[in-house]
Amino acid sequence: MIKELFQQTIIETALNVSQSRIDAVMKKKITKSGCRIYKGGLIGIAGTLGEPRDTTWTEAEANLSKEISYPFEPEKNKKRTRDLRTLTLSESDFVKEIEDLLHILRQEYPDFIFSNKTKLIESEISLRNDTGLDYINYDRSIEIGLLVKHVDSVSIFDTAIVYSSRSFEVDKILEEARQVLEGFKKEATLPKQESMPVVIHQGGLLSKVIESLNGETIGLGTSLFCDKMGTKAFHEGFNVFQDSTEEKQHVPFFDMEGVVNPDDRALLIDRGVILQAYTDKKQATTFSFPTTGSAGGGYDDVPSLEYPDLSITPGEKTLKELLQGEYGIMVIMASGGDYSNEGDFASPVQMAYLTDGEQLLGRLPEVNISGNIYDIFGKNFVGVTKDKPLMGERTLVVRMKIESS
Repeated sequence: MIKELFQQTIIETALNVSQSRIDAVMKKKITKSGCRIYKGGLIGIAGTLGEPRDTTWTEAEANLSKEISYPFEPEKNKKRTRDLRTLTLSESDFVKEIEDLLHILRQEYPDFIFSNKTKLIESEISLRNDTGLDYINYDRSIEIGLLVKHVDSVSIFDTAIVYSSRSFEVDKILEEARQVLEGFKKEATLPKQESMPVVIHQGGLLSKVIESLNGETIGLGTSLFCDKMGTKAFHEGFNVFQDSTEEKQHVPFFDMEGVVNPDDRALLIDRGVILQAYTDKKQATTFSFPTTGSAGGGYDDVPSLEYPDLSITPGEKTLKELLQGEYGIMVIMASGGDYSNEGDFASPVQMAYLTDGEQLLGRLPEVNISGNIYDIFGKNFVGVTKDKPLMGERTLVVRMKIESS
């Protein structure tokens, strides 16, 4: 019998912002513990808030009677600690810094109203068992998510100021906020051309790639990529990897089964060639695929295959260099879009700016963007920026069809 404990502790200070001022400070510390018992190819699990008690372990052992199959060896004799806590801001200083930031924004931009939340988050995630596994991941970051409404607007909100980092750089935050707000004041004209470079957070456009690289759907033959495995389906510069690197915040280097990839990454698409699916131990065993450490689930769930964090390898060019003198559409808010089963993507864009790669030149009217997955990441793939020009994040640049709403 092997005993294993998964634990997650989140310490959070959240500031609620209303009418451009902090109107509430909320603090919480939550520990979740999942006790696992492995015996005879079965798993028993019990969870609790806070530290586990003897009764939690007794319940986990009793749950072996449910005969939940888990014929996989738990990880053993491995130890690693990764501490990414570089942010030294105290909770009281965090409140003061945000108050000062809001004061500056109120003074400089009285015609805008700021709302929503900002957070100071610290996490501790660990996985340990009595066969020598001892993994722990620490992290600490600040998240700013201010919704912005112009006083004359009839919309609930018009744009947003978003920032997420392990450092608190007031000057950088203000610089980006001023760009967003000054850009909003100017109306830009959509260039009269069928396609344009779209500057966008990679998560939304990667959703179909993530769905289609699922080890179970590929193994069962139901994935869009089934007939593309091992072939070059995308642009030479398109490289996708499962990402547990330090670039990701509050993402542990291990999955829920304790699997760790070399350099905390697993390459899935290399220079446009689809190499492999992402898997947990079950899918890897069932379909004879390599294991990529993609097991997820709740703290008290049986580990199972889950969509992992995937990233496109960034290039060596800034946004300005990638645009090569063209204007691009920087997407701030786009909701209501999706891919079809065949890989055709379309989405309305509610808020976007025209950009030359250095400045936001003005807000654009609502537009629709569209393209096929094999074009978006194929002939129309431009790259991922070296710099972080979109709310402190690297941006994906692809050419897409543009239509006025």
